[in-house]
Amino acid sequence: MGENECYVYLDQESNSSYVGDPFVGVPVSRDIVEAVATQYHVEADSLARALRDVRSTSIINVETLFMGFDPLPVGRSDEGLLYVLAEADGCWDTVADRIGLTEDGRDAVATAHDRQVRKMWGDKEVRGGSGFVVSCSEFPADAIDDIVAVVEKTRLTNQQATMWILSQYVPGSDAIARILSIPESVVQSELATVDRTTRQSAAETRTLDVPGPLTRLDPEPQSPTWMGLNWSRWFDLRNGKTLREELPRRPGLYRVRHTELPGLMYVGESGSEGGVRQRVGLGLSAGLNESDRQTGERHGAARPLQQITEIAEGKVEVSVTTPPISSNRRHRRAIETTLVAICRREIGWTPMVQLSREPAEHMSGPHSELHQKLRDIAERSSYTVPSWQPWRDVTTPNWLGLNWTENRPLFERDMIDSTGVHAFRLWREDQTGDRWSQTVQEMGTTGSISSRLFKLQNEYGDDVRFSVVALDGLSTDTQRRSRELREVRYDLIGAHYLATGTPPEAQF
Repeated sequence: MGENECYVYLDQESNSSYVGDPFVGVPVSRDIVEAVATQYHVEADSLARALRDVRSTSIINVETLFMGFDPLPVGRSDEGLLYVLAEADGCWDTVADRIGLTEDGRDAVATAHDRQVRKMWGDKEVRGGSGFVVSCSEFPADAIDDIVAVVEKTRLTNQQATMWILSQYVPGSDAIARILSIPESVVQSELATVDRTTRQSAAETRTLDVPGPLTRLDPEPQSPTWMGLNWSRWFDLRNGKTLREELPRRPGLYRVRHTELPGLMYVGESGSEGGVRQRVGLGLSAGLNESDRQTGERHGAARPLQQITEIAEGKVEVSVTTPPISSNRRHRRAIETTLVAICRREIGWTPMVQLSREPAEHMSGPHSELHQKLRDIAERSSYTVPSWQPWRDVTTPNWLGLNWTENRPLFERDMIDSTGVHAFRLWREDQTGDRWSQTVQEMGTTGSISSRLFKLQNEYGDDVRFSVVALDGLSTDTQRRSRELREVRYDLIGAHYLATGTPPEAQF
């Protein structure tokens, strides 16, 4: 070291003692280290070692930043390094004290971190502060652009925006807490604040909620405001007289529950001339009463509901909603599909008698075990519910937690493995550049993906893009497999409708 050069460490011996390559494990690129070393008149090897020591002591990490400095993630490297901006310059004093840096050494380390982040972030302008490089290998890289977009469009803090976006990518507050190395209670508190903010401001609602008639804020299937709809009180489904007097003669949707069982038994819709009154009060309800059984048999859910009421205590109840948009057939059916998908997501299985399922036929044993057995049957007879992480971007490669193939134009349809049963999605590229505004043209399931893609190419042309995912674990029983494929379509179409506010263009 020349006489005009400064020390990085307070201890001159530690400043010049190395074992191996000093740049191994350094979270800043070598060219930046060398440029900063020249700026502060220190040796590059010594600065590299200091940067490595900063990383190994974990003084500057995601926990420190997210627990007190409102950081904004702006990038992630393939090596699992997270680049953030934060007003946390005071942390460098603690770092200097802990590992024995000189004043110049402290400033050089801070500058190297900041310059690394700025180099990655480019000339973009966003509030945030100085740059910090921290280890965070599980942070989803695809979430970062969405976080920045939310920060720019709302009044949320950087931390709130980060946690809200992560909630779209990972399954639950415990997973978010693990990624950020912070208590789960902090995550839950921040997400609750986001929900309150969403309800209070139209601007936040447009960004943080969903664009259609539903809302993501109330997903509990038995809630009076489930998915943002204004549901009626619960009526005893056997009380046909009350139903025929009180239910509206308008198009709408209905849900059926058993008072002793979780989730829902059935979700339906009606656009008939008599609306939900006719479908529920004259159809479904009649099927549960001995005197009107013949009339009620026209509703597919009547028989399995009757079987359950004969073996289990409690009551079967119905609740209805008639939002104005339910007069539109496509939207009404899309909402029904979405409600089934949300019920599957929240409870873990399909509504118990949906898709003509008759769980009571498999019942036997002591009465005290009946409710648990019904739940077990419902869970076993439902196709696996996807993780829904992420769900807002309907064309992303891991949409709903599924392993979709790389998207390709239809003229490249022969490049995929066509064996097995698949789900598919088809879309035209959105020219706005807003990932959350992208919609799908058509989606579905098929046991012959080659033939289906050939037909789609003839219908839509060569350049429309497609992506598929193989469906594993399907039943070998033909009837059950058909039901499972419908459940997959519920999940796909329902998630699309919730994310975009519209059904896929070719559906319904």
